[in-house]
Amino acid sequence: MLPAAPGTNPGMPRRSSSPALPWAVLRAARDIPAAPSAGGEPRMRELSGMQREHREALRSSHLLLAKQLVPGEVCQHLLAQRVLTEEMLELIEAKSGPFSRNVELLRLLPKRGPSAFDAFCQALRDTEQGHLVALLHQHLTPGPDVAPSQTPRTLEAAPGDGEREGASSTKKPRRSDTAETSLDDGDGPLSCSVLPCSAEFYQRHRETSYRMDSRPKGLAMIISNVRFGGAQELVDRQGGEVDHWALEKLLTSLGFSVRSLHDQAAEVMKSELLQFARLPDHRSNHSCVVALLSHGVEGAVYGSDGKLLQLQDVFRLFDNDSCPQLQNKPKIFFIQACRGGESTLPHSSLPVSSPSL
Repeated sequence: MLPAAPGTNPGMPRRSSSPALPWAVLRAARDIPAAPSAGGEPRMRELSGMQREHREALRSSHLLLAKQLVPGEVCQHLLAQRVLTEEMLELIEAKSGPFSRNVELLRLLPKRGPSAFDAFCQALRDTEQGHLVALLHQHLTPGPDVAPSQTPRTLEAAPGDGEREGASSTKKPRRSDTAETSLDDGDGPLSCSVLPCSAEFYQRHRETSYRMDSRPKGLAMIISNVRFGGAQELVDRQGGEVDHWALEKLLTSLGFSVRSLHDQAAEVMKSELLQFARLPDHRSNHSCVVALLSHGVEGAVYGSDGKLLQLQDVFRLFDNDSCPQLQNKPKIFFIQACRGGESTLPHSSLPVSSPSL
């Protein structure tokens, strides 16, 4: 027997001869927003709603989707497919900032019927956000597979096995007691070689990786401070030139266009990084690398003038608001700097929180 709706008399005769639906189903149907029909009139979406595994995939990926999704064109695609209505689009666009708009979109999607998930995935593919489709499909058990042709790949070198060339000899003990550790350890430059990944690694990760087939793969900036002129009692970083050389060679071998700067004051470092973040070439490249090699404290690095550059300020230059041309692209930061407490650095207790990227 079907349960009676709350507030009704179970013994009261029904006024309609049509089959009755449970009140819980009627309530669920009421909560599903209407979508326009082919003739422009509102129609009710299927009562079944989005499939459970699709809802779970959206829930499990909610935070990353909210952070990474570029909503504008996706919403237009969903509007054209009648997954969203004009009213829903206005509701989404009324939110301030892409994160809040994404949260509203993800709130509405599970209510838009069983075809909403597939339409959402297709909209992501059509707007070159296939890596988010791969993210969603990771949480489907079972679910449709992502076609390899629709998902970006990260490595284009043919997978295979290889042997390391130019292996370095046994390292000698360092003869310096400076706080920084150099790659050469006092025995000269290293040999840098780029090896192809194994076939197993390639097959396991290619479906969920960022696209990395631009030429160059991305722009890279290295700022290496080795000499400090006695500022803030900072000693010169012995072997720092070798670290810089090795990193520059490695990034060049990986296909990056590298710009290097040496011994820069803190304000000059920030200015150069700002100009680097604003380069229009980031739009056509698929990634970005920033490397800062210097002395440092927790959350900050020293310029050659002994003044501090906060890492939060550096990271902020490359976020989605400041650098939209790098949105949904990997941004890699290498910070080689001790964090204080060594004999070569003045003690500091600056409270710096870790930035969120």
